[in-house]
Formats: sequence, C-alpha cells, structure tokens
Amino acid sequence: MLYSISLNSHEHSQDLGVLSFRILHHLRDGCMSMDEDRRLRYRDNIFWIRNRADLITSWTGKVCPEDLISDTRTVLAVFKAFQEISEAFMDLVAMYLRDNRIPPRDDYDNIERIDLFSSSQKQLLRGMNGLRNRIIHRYNGTDELLALSGILGSVPDILRLVQVIEEWIEKP
Repeated sequence: MLYSISLNSHEHSQDLGVLSFRILHHLRDGCMSMDEDRRLRYRDNIFWIRNRADLITSWTGKVCPEDLISDTRTVLAVFKAFQEISEAFMDLVAMYLRDNRIPPRDDYDNIERIDLFSSSQKQLLRGMNGLRNRIIHRYNGTDELLALSGILGSVPDILRLVQVIEEWIEKP
C-alpha cells in the first residue's frame, strides 16, 4: 500500500512531526522495534528506487551510452530518474539515522554517520549524491556522456544497496 501526505501549512507539518515521533518506535524488552507505519515509509522509498531503476533499464536497454547521448529525451529522463533515486536514498539514510536516534544533518554527513553500509557502499552513495548535484546544478559543464555512463553502470549497485536496507527493515 502506497500513500502520500500533502501538507498545506507549517502548522500541519509540526503536527506531522509530532505524529511521526509517536509512531516511529516503541520499546520492547529494551530493544527498539519499528512500527509498521514506519516500515511502509521505508518500503515506499524502496519501491520508488526500484521503479526508477527499472525505468532506466527499460529506457536504455543494452544500448551503450555513446549511442544514447544523442537522444536528448532519453538522457533527460534517465537523469531525472537518477535524481529521484538519489533523493530517495538520502531520505532513507536520514530516516535510518533518526530511527537510531542520531540527528540527521546534511547528506554527506549523514552518509558518513550511517553504520548500515560498507565503506564502498558509502562511496557509491557519495558519488550518487555528487552526480545528482552536478546534473541538477550543471556544475563545471557536466559531461553528459560521463554522467550517463556512470548512472547506467551503477544500477546493479543501487539495487544491492536496496537489499541491505530491506534486510535491515525486516529485522524483528
């Protein structure tokens, strides 16, 4: 089941913050257990990541980046899907930190502070976040071919990161 919440005022966002704090966890025998509503929020982000990764794969097939680069529509679609994947991962990282009572900060600090991933997986997350920023803000004349190659090559690693998160949220 997927759901979304639309907030129209600052007052409602404060109410949501209080509500989410209440439903995040409950203590059982000294261990924290994740509430099913919170699991759904994780799963929603995971669904989003998997969906966008599948779209990237279906749009690009087995075509090499050099052959795709002239197809502006596909390149822009891949960049947008990758942006959404990266943002969903940064949300997952911040959620994990909060659920482990570590106050979230900026994306790069959050990646450093999460203990769920290996150093190589953290490096992938840093690279994804950096590439996302370069694509969005067009830093230093982003090399679109290099960016596209990086994205296409990272899809299997992205899906492995999802598996790590899925295993964690399913723990009792």
